[in-house]
Amino acid sequence: MKEKVQYEDDKLKVCAPASLIFIVNDMVKYFYEHYEKVLNFFHLKSYSQYCINLFDDKEKFRSFIINDLRNGNNNLPDYAVGTYDKGMCNQFVGLRKDDKGVYKIKNNNIEYISLDAYMRRVATPVHEFVHIIYFDNCAHNNNKFRVVWLDEGLAQNLSGEYDYLEKDFSKFIEFYSDIKNNTKYIPKLEGIKHGNKFKNDDYDLYKLSYLAVKYLFDTMTKDEIYDIIMDYQKSNELGEYIMNDMFKYLDNIINDEGKRLNGEQISMRK
Repeated sequence: MKEKVQYEDDKLKVCAPASLIFIVNDMVKYFYEHYEKVLNFFHLKSYSQYCINLFDDKEKFRSFIINDLRNGNNNLPDYAVGTYDKGMCNQFVGLRKDDKGVYKIKNNNIEYISLDAYMRRVATPVHEFVHIIYFDNCAHNNNKFRVVWLDEGLAQNLSGEYDYLEKDFSKFIEFYSDIKNNTKYIPKLEGIKHGNKFKNDDYDLYKLSYLAVKYLFDTMTKDEIYDIIMDYQKSNELGEYIMNDMFKYLDNIINDEGKRLNGEQISMRK
C-alpha cells in the first residue's frame, strides 16, 4: 500500500509517510536539477508523470514490492532498498532528522551519516528514473535485452550520486583503491543479473559498473555512448574488455596525479 501524497505536479508525484517529509523536499529539488540532463542523454523531450513511493519501514517496503507489485514473487535481494517496479521509484529510507538538523539512522541515537551519504539517498529516485528510461528505450521493455552492468553504471553516473568524488580527488582515490583491492576477479558480464552474482565477497559490480561508465564518459562523447547502449550487440561486446580498460585508465590518472603533486612538493621545498 502506498503512503500519503506529499508532493504532486504534472511531472512528479511523491508518496511518503509524514516522518520522511524532510527528505521529500530535498528529493524534489534534486530531481528537477537532474531531470533535463537525463532526458537529453536519452534524446527525449518529455516523460510521463513519475511516481516516487517512500517507506520508513523496511518490511513494509519489501511487502509492497513482493506482494503488491510482484504478485508474491520474493526475488528481492536482502540488500535492496530501492526498485523501479511498474515504472515507479520504490524506496526504503531508514533515516531520521534530529532536532539539530543532523541525519541519523532510524532507531539509533549514535550512528549519524555524512552529508555525502545522505545525498546518495536523495539521488536514488533519479537513479531509478534512469533505469526506467533505459528499460523502455534501450531494452525495449524486455529483460532479455537489458545489459545490467551498463544500466547500473549509467544510473549511478547520470544520477550524480557520486559527484562528491569528482569534487575531492583524495576521496575518489580512496574509493577507487578500496574497490580495486576488494575485487578478487571480474566475472563474465554478458547475461549477468542482480543478486549474489552481481555483488558478493569477490567483487561489487555496482561500484565496478559506476567506474566503468565513468571511464566511458571521460573518454567518449555522450552520443558515442548513446550509440552503444541502443545496440544490444555493441553493449555486450563492450563488456568483454571494459573493466580491464577502466582499471588501466584510472591507474594512469591516479599515477599521473601523484607525480604532479610530488613534483609540486619538490618545487616548494626548493
